[in-house]
Amino acid sequence: MDRDIIEQEYKLTHLFLQAKSMQDIDELDDEAKPGFASYLCIRAFGYIEYAIKTILREHVRSNTSDKPTFNYVNSQMRNLRLHRAQIIELMGTFDQVWSAELKSKITTDHGDSLRAIVVNRNEIAHGGDVDLSLRDLEGYFVHAREVIDQIFKIVRT
Repeated sequence: MDRDIIEQEYKLTHLFLQAKSMQDIDELDDEAKPGFASYLCIRAFGYIEYAIKTILREHVRSNTSDKPTFNYVNSQMRNLRLHRAQIIELMGTFDQVWSAELKSKITTDHGDSLRAIVVNRNEIAHGGDVDLSLRDLEGYFVHAREVIDQIFKIVRT
C-alpha cells in the first residue's frame, strides 16, 4: 500500500490511542472529551477519502502514461461520496469484476460505518452537535480500514 496511506493510518491510530487515554482524565471538561471524537471523525473522513483516491490514482498512473486519461479519472474522483453504493459504483467504472468483488466483501455494517463517519463529519463541519462516542467512532474506523484494505487487494490483483 502507498506509504502516505500507511503513514496517515498510523497517525490516526496513534491519535485514537491518545484520545482514549485522555478520556480517563477527570480534569477535562465535558466539552473536551467529545471534542476528541469530533476531531478524529473529521480526520477519519479525510483518511478514507485520501486512501481510496490514492489507491485508484496509483493504479491508473501505473497502467497508463496517457495524461488525458489520468486527468479524466482524477476529475471523476473529485465528487467521490463515501457511501457503500457509491464506492462500489466507482469501482465498477474501472472494472465490473472489481465492483462485484467489493460488493461481496463489504457488508451492510461496513456501509453503516462509512455512512456514520460521513454524516457525523458533515454535521461537525457545519457547526452541529453530534452524539458520537470515541468507542463508536473507533468501530466505524475499523470497518472503514477494512473497506480500504479490500479496495487495495482488489485493485492489486
